[in-house]
Amino acid sequence: MNTRAAFDERRYTHSVTNTLPQFWARFGGLPDVAGKHVLDFGCARGAMVHTVLEAGAESAAGIDINPDYISFATAKHADQWSGKAQFIYGDIREETLEPADIITSCNVMEHVMALPETLAALVQCAKPGGELFIGFSPLWHSPFGHHRLMETRLPWAHLPRKNRAFLDRLIDDEGNSPESIQELGFNGATPADFRAALKGLPVEIISARRNVATHPLKQLAMKAMLAPSLIPALEKYVTIGIYWHLRRTK
Repeated sequence: MNTRAAFDERRYTHSVTNTLPQFWARFGGLPDVAGKHVLDFGCARGAMVHTVLEAGAESAAGIDINPDYISFATAKHADQWSGKAQFIYGDIREETLEPADIITSCNVMEHVMALPETLAALVQCAKPGGELFIGFSPLWHSPFGHHRLMETRLPWAHLPRKNRAFLDRLIDDEGNSPESIQELGFNGATPADFRAALKGLPVEIISARRNVATHPLKQLAMKAMLAPSLIPALEKYVTIGIYWHLRRTK
């Protein structure tokens, strides 16, 4: 196994054994997927598809704009889930997909550039009455919104000088640094931006929670951290993660 393949295997295993169990714990557990069709938006290496099929889903599809992820996921699941798993390389705004009973998305929305249009397309992929479980963190303006791409323990160290404190550390072989965080796949959206993108869509909000942790003590700390969000200008700096449970209404 080459170095890249070994890396992909490690990341896939970490998603199955760590990331996704924590994701579902934040929603109170994996929903009943038995006999249902599930769509995972931003499927990466296919861990969510594996998880829901193992839990009894009738079929599952993953979509991602990274062709390497799709190639890995397709090869990884070809034998075990032949005929039940499908992986699609493409932009969800441009694809016609089988309507889903359940839609999932884990740690993707903070990277989506065309946020309102993409979220609207995602909702349209759900059957009327279908449920969406969308959770994502860390948001860019939160203490470590740079996704640990800076070697520092100082919170918010990436934000000074309009993000240049972060960008100027990323120098290529020619001595150039990125012009914006969007070049690196961060949309920089705030909680207010996410609420605005959701507004007007045909969904019922079953729950919309921020800063959800799986350990009781960490949960207390995460909730305490939200206290400054009573001041609107500070909300984006203390909101680490957002977790939506939605139901399409029509």
